[in-house]
Amino acid sequence: MEARNRSRRSAKAAGRSLENDLVELFHRHGLAAIRLGLQGTQDRGDIKVELAPDHVFEAKNCRTLALTQWWREALRERDNAQARFAWIVHKRHGVSDPSEQWVTATTGQLAEMLAEIASLRYQLANLAASVNDSSMANDESLARQPASDTAETLAASKSTG
Repeated sequence: MEARNRSRRSAKAAGRSLENDLVELFHRHGLAAIRLGLQGTQDRGDIKVELAPDHVFEAKNCRTLALTQWWREALRERDNAQARFAWIVHKRHGVSDPSEQWVTATTGQLAEMLAEIASLRYQLANLAASVNDSSMANDESLARQPASDTAETLAASKSTG
């Protein structure tokens, strides 16, 4: 069977369809995301995720992989957006579920992102421990006060909090 050439119109429609599916996928995971319009030579990717401004997402809905070409495009758009990470999300032929599509990036980007996640988790754990220690110290100081002082302190904290 001979390969069918797509018209420019159908290629754009396929790309828009994947972009819309990906935006919906991000929304289902609680992430605010929008499709970005074309900006010519200043294109900044296809999808913007609000909580991930350092990430550029380039969506491709093609039967034939052209990773080298797509990667150059994604890097150019990453630079235009002054972002750190570029991701190519490419549709798997015959797979309609947007959560089952493929993502291409470099292992360096993956390692950098995982290190950032680990650092944030560490910071969050330290913050939680600090809040917990502070709360326990406050509880201990209340326990050492006479009952009448404790009631006044609690009442005062409720009126200011």
